[in-house]
Amino acid sequence: MAEELQPTDDLVEKAKADRAATRNIFGRTALFFKQVFAELRKVTRPTYKELVSYTGVVLAFVVLVMVILAGLDFVFLNVVTFVFTPTA
Repeated sequence: MAEELQPTDDLVEKAKADRAATRNIFGRTALFFKQVFAELRKVTRPTYKELVSYTGVVLAFVVLVMVILAGLDFVFLNVVTFVFTPTA
């Protein structure tokens, strides 16, 4: 598993060679975008089932946080109203 995380020697050498060959600002910018696109090719997209599952989890979490915040808002409203309401 640790071997998967280590960059290969030829990839490192290629990056060093590209960096040495392109020293001006345009070359460095081109190298940056080339490396970004190379990394983006490694990204895997979720399946439809995973996408629906992840969306459901996020929506459930958002609803839960909304309920908690609404409850806290109601409690603080009652506390502030109780404290600052004049009794006569």
